[in-house]
Amino acid sequence: MNVFEKIGNGGSIRRDDPQMQILEEEMIRCHALSLKISSMKPTDPGYKELLEELFQSKIDDSVAVVSPFYCDCGRQMKLGKNIIINKGATILSPGIVEIEDNVLIGPNVQIVTVDHDLQDRHNLYHFGKVTIKNNAWLAIGVTVCPGVTIGRNSVVAAGSVVTKDVPDNVMVAGVPATIIKEISPQLPL
Repeated sequence: MNVFEKIGNGGSIRRDDPQMQILEEEMIRCHALSLKISSMKPTDPGYKELLEELFQSKIDDSVAVVSPFYCDCGRQMKLGKNIIINKGATILSPGIVEIEDNVLIGPNVQIVTVDHDLQDRHNLYHFGKVTIKNNAWLAIGVTVCPGVTIGRNSVVAAGSVVTKDVPDNVMVAGVPATIIKEISPQLPL
């Protein structure tokens, strides 16, 4: 099992693991591309091609990623269609991040798939997949922690920190985010 399969499935890795070098090389590659992307406007020639190089896959024309944008492990990102990722988003994605269709991600949202071990925080890292389901909306300044799924049609209020799964058709808010109300299912676009 390579390092990306191991951590993409919610595994752990030690700093001294020989495969850590492969992960670090990917992070350096993505850091350089994120800097290039962040220095451009989305309408500039070559912008979409840089995003595809970062993600190592084609992205649909309906996907909008507004600079500045930072992603440290683009090969672990899976993007659907009709997605908006607004300016200032930071996606720490050595674990997999899957964003389904029709998702809105507000400015300065942070999506994180890696955490330090509580007892061995300098040497042991834990990873968890983050899934943002169809038609979800993450408002400005939201933080999504490792291993979390945001349900279909759900809304995460501004400034919330999501530490646990969010079911479909609810609004959550707070630190940590809790359900504040149910919302009517939205029709798919």
